[in-house]
Amino acid sequence: MDDLELIFNKYYKYVKGYALSLCFDEALAEEITQEAFYKALKNVDKFKNQCRMETWLCTIARNEFVSLKRKRKTESIDDYSFLVSNESASQSVEDKEQVRQVLQSATQLPTPHKEVFYMKAMGELPFSVIAEVYGKTESWARVTYHRARQKIIERMKEYE
Repeated sequence: MDDLELIFNKYYKYVKGYALSLCFDEALAEEITQEAFYKALKNVDKFKNQCRMETWLCTIARNEFVSLKRKRKTESIDDYSFLVSNESASQSVEDKEQVRQVLQSATQLPTPHKEVFYMKAMGELPFSVIAEVYGKTESWARVTYHRARQKIIERMKEYE
């Protein structure tokens, strides 16, 4: 039981950050994280050390996010209400608009680019973990993130 507590304490912030990068909702990220750890606890015997523990946990969290998204088709998980609730009071209106434009541009990216961008920019995950989640190389993750950034920059120029 001590090992499970150590795993939870070591990876909780990491998995929650990843979940937050997927949904941009603090409460939903908490729900996804809790469910991911619950499922990991139930299936700990299936973990075969074929990948790192954090990769396994993030994969469970991603699957949970996809399940929740399917269940909530009528709700918008890509809602931007987090911009209002998580901002500091000192942030200017101009900064808020720029963040909104970046996120709006990111939502228009194709799926792997969008998810890799969110994982890196919002979840602050290392490229090695992103690569493991997708079963790709670290170079693939770096290139995909770079291309996503380039596309966002191009779209941001259209706003100017």
